[in-house]
Formats: sequence, structure tokens, C-alpha cells
Amino acid sequence: MAATPEQHQQEEQFFTKLGVPLTSLKGAKKAIEANRYSGNVICLVGDAGIGKTQLVKQLAWDRRPEKPFTWKDRRWETSCPVKVLYLAHMQAEDMGVPYPSRAKRNELLQECDLFLRIADHTRVPSKYDAMHHKALDHAMCLATQVLDAESTLNDGTFEFLVERNLKDLPPEGILFLDEWNRADKSVIKSFFTLLEDREIHGIPLIPPGVQIVAAMNPSDGAYSVNEAEKDHAFRRRLSFVAVTVNVGGFIEYAKTCFHPLVVNFITSLPTALYDVKIRNAGKTFPCPANWEKVSNVLVAAEKHNIPLADSGVELTICGHVGLAMGNQFMEYVKDQQVIINPNDVLTKYTEKSSVRQRVRRLLDINRTDVLGELSQAVALQLFAEQHEPAKVAPRLGLFIGDLQPEMAVNFLVNQLHGAVTDKDSIAYLDALSEYLTAQPAYQNLFSEIAEAMSKARAENSGKRAPSPI
Repeated sequence: MAATPEQHQQEEQFFTKLGVPLTSLKGAKKAIEANRYSGNVICLVGDAGIGKTQLVKQLAWDRRPEKPFTWKDRRWETSCPVKVLYLAHMQAEDMGVPYPSRAKRNELLQECDLFLRIADHTRVPSKYDAMHHKALDHAMCLATQVLDAESTLNDGTFEFLVERNLKDLPPEGILFLDEWNRADKSVIKSFFTLLEDREIHGIPLIPPGVQIVAAMNPSDGAYSVNEAEKDHAFRRRLSFVAVTVNVGGFIEYAKTCFHPLVVNFITSLPTALYDVKIRNAGKTFPCPANWEKVSNVLVAAEKHNIPLADSGVELTICGHVGLAMGNQFMEYVKDQQVIINPNDVLTKYTEKSSVRQRVRRLLDINRTDVLGELSQAVALQLFAEQHEPAKVAPRLGLFIGDLQPEMAVNFLVNQLHGAVTDKDSIAYLDALSEYLTAQPAYQNLFSEIAEAMSKARAENSGKRAPSPI
């Protein structure tokens, strides 16, 4: 998907500032996979909701372990598990700040003292008898616990809470450290030795077969982040890869697990995948993560025989992607004849096809808005799939020939050429153009344009005032 000016400007701000490459989720996946055994920690940098977390989960799901193993009562043979830690939700003591184990004894004694006071204050009035006995019993239980385990609670040894989070990692898989730069700086510092040495305070924690991957949001003013990447010690421990939204990559993944209505809607309306303007306005906005939630709503509704047009389903979907986009999506759900799948244009557009009839019907009712979106989607889909020029040219030429001349010219000049991004797509467009020029519908279009231009010139010439003698 071609980035909007707003997205492009924002992306330049964060990836240029870091001095790192910008890629799609597909490219980021390759970078992670290339470092499965290197020990390098890839840190994905990208907007919230574009699918960074889901990408890592999908990669682990597709990764075959070196040796099958059993973990969490499951046999892992064709995929690997993912352990996700949301660093923004953690405190320093969660991640490796040591404390004396005798602190447990003090905590128990303080709690015991509290319940003894409660018991003392409730023993006189008869109406508090139940509370008095309950508090006294609890205090005695705590005191017994301290007395029975005094040696282990007061031996002065240290315990690290990070062990509680990481003590049960699988032999192979991915440890995903999400929301890295939204965490407290003390939490980040706790992970420095974990990233390099895979241990904290000399305690080995990360098995050799577990790959560490991190993720963070851009430090561009759109997010509340700590800008920890300005610390050279932080940068030195990570390999940053800037990630942007890509419709082709999203569709490729979504086809395997999203509801078909979501896949077809995004394919037909690529601009619906991620809306930066709505996000920056502080409103609920469409993004890959929220479209996944919409998909889950549709799957659950169908499973339990709830109509997809049900008002409850509609309200929930609007709550995920915003009112305007939610309403547009629900219109598509209720009447799928309005929005056309661009892949149908590239693979099924023939003289008597149903997709051509739908396009001509949209032309008859002057739905230039829908046709404009369709044209853009066709251009993007064309270069994403790169259908064989000889096969796609007849269908594409017929489609272009059916469009209004102004719309056809806009498609060829702006949308088709605007979808060109690299040398490969330029070569593909050159090859496609050779086959398009041989299509009768394509030739007729330019004959009509030439005739209209000639007629306009003649009319303009006839309206000129006669030259003075």
C-alpha cells in the first residue's frame, strides 16, 4: 500500500532519526528469521496497531523447532511458543531488582500485627464476634508460618523476581519484549545484561534456543514514550528495524486466519487498513490490530448464529475501528455488491462476467467514489501480485476501457504509475504496457479521447473572434 503523505512524513521522522532501514512487516519477518541463531536482538519500531506483535506470533507459529519438545502440557513439533512481556506494565522489581528474602518475614509479621489489632478492636461488642475470631485466626496462621519457616525467611539471601517471569521458558521459541520504550527506565536498565548475557545477576535465564525480539513505538510526539533509544548503551544492544503498514503483507497474512469479509473489504479499500489522521485526532481508528478484533467478532457471531447485520455486532465493530469506518464496513457486510474485490477485476473481468456488470452498474449510478477506490486498489493489487502481463492485459484493458475517459486517464497516469516503487515494478509496468496497447478496448478508449480532444479544439477554434482586417 502506498503510504499517505501523513504516514510518509511521520515515518521519515522516526526512521531517519534512528538512521535505520524502513521495511514492511514481511521484511521485518525476514530480519528476525535471519537472526534466529545469531544472538542479535531485533527491535521492531513502528506505529501502534500495525501488527508487530501478531507478526512475531505468526513467525513462531510457522517455525519448526530443531528438536520436538513438550512444554506447558503440549507437544511442540511444527511450531514454537512465544512468551510476551509487556514492559510498559512492569516495575523494576519485576525485572531483576534483588531484595533480601528476610523481607518476607517482615511482611508477614506486619500483616500479623495488623490482624491482631483488628481482633483487639472487635472483641468487646458482641456483634463483631465473627470478625474478631476471623481476624485472630488469620493472625495466628501468619505467626505460625513465620515460626515454622524462620530459618528460610531470615537467612539474608537474595531473591530476584525476574525469575518468576522467566523461570519457565521453553527450550526453543521467542521471548518478545513489547512496548520497550514505554517502560520505566529502571525496567529497561534491568534488561541490559539480559539482552547480552541472557542472565541477570549471574542467574542464567534464557535457554540457548530462545530468540529475543523487542518492539517499540516511534519517538515522534504521537506516543508517550521515554526516548530510551537516545542512550547509546540502549542502541548498542539492539538492531533496529523500522516497520510500516503494508496492505499486501497484511492481506497475505490475513487470508490465513481473518474472516473473509475483513480480507475482502481491506483488499477492495486499501486506505481502510490504517488511518493516521483519525489516530492523531485521538479517536478510535482502523489499524491491523483492530481489524483482527473485527474479524474475531464476525467469527464469534457466525459460530453462535448471530446475524452479522445485528445491531450489537455493528456497535462492537464501530467501537473497534471508529464510527465512520465501522458504518462503511457494515454497509459492505449488508450489501457486498457496492465494493468490488480488485482481484476479481484482474482475474475475472470478461465481456459477460458479473464483476463487469457490477462495474457498469456503478458507472450508471455515477458512483465515482467507489470506482475511484476500486481503481486505486486494482493498481496496488496488480503490482503486489504481478500477474502475468499477457494474461492480465485483456481483463485490465477491458476494465480501463469501461471507465469514464477522465477516470481512465487518472488511473493510467496517477494510480498505475503511482504504484511503481522500485526497478522490478518499473520493468513489470513496461512489459504490461506492451500487451495493453494491443487490447481493442484500450485502443478504443484512446481513440475516443483523441476524438473528444479534436472536437474540443475545433469548437474552441470556431468560437474565436475573427481577426481584424
